[in-house]
Amino acid sequence: MGKLDGKVAIVTGGASGFGEATALLWAQEGARVLVADVDEPRARRVAEAIRKAGGQAAHTGADVSKAEEARAMVQAAVRAFGRLDVLFNNAGILGPRGVYTAELPVEEAERLLAVNVMGVFLGTRYAIPEMLKGGGGSILSTGSDSAFLGNRGLSMYCATKGAVLAFTRVVAMEYARQGIRANTISPGAGKTPMHAELIEGNQEAWRQVEEAIPVGRSCYPEDLARAALFFASDDSKYITGANLMVDGGWSVKGL
Repeated sequence: MGKLDGKVAIVTGGASGFGEATALLWAQEGARVLVADVDEPRARRVAEAIRKAGGQAAHTGADVSKAEEARAMVQAAVRAFGRLDVLFNNAGILGPRGVYTAELPVEEAERLLAVNVMGVFLGTRYAIPEMLKGGGGSILSTGSDSAFLGNRGLSMYCATKGAVLAFTRVVAMEYARQGIRANTISPGAGKTPMHAELIEGNQEAWRQVEEAIPVGRSCYPEDLARAALFFASDDSKYITGANLMVDGGWSVKGL
């Protein structure tokens, strides 16, 4: 028996990094998974890998910042598997790295808000009615340690992740009596494609980042996937409105 037997889940940003690892793990634990990503060919490959391993999966291309595509994504899960129990709002972008606020192009700030904030809202907005039909569900969103830290050169990224945490707390309170839980998980520096240009292009800088993390390494996709499994499963059925740091102790480090 898997922890997610009988559950239907959507993972956005499921074609790589945290989302891919989560989709694979959830399928191993018995979930039927819709892998959603703006990169549809890669989403297809993740779904195929799940099926080859004996799991159940479908895929869809979706830009979660667009209302019609977010709605179609939820409908695709219901059409494929008959219901919806878990939504993982994981899709997100970092935006320009190291650009101070006064130099940040307005269109880059708007894109960050569209993907990181509206993408979470839209997925949640269309998932809730389907979850209510089944008596409830779990909504999980990826936050960041950047919601708590003043990371220079990432002002709008930090702001969007703070918004995700605030939004999640409200959803948790609005739907607690109707069986829907809403929580966030906040990774630290992750060894994912989002940081590829730093990992691959400046290995010395990445080494210094990892050495500064108390546990001595960055957050691997599997680390986040295990935390996501907890919130997707009934192990967390009495937890809502919470945030779990998955950052190796970075956010609480002292001098």
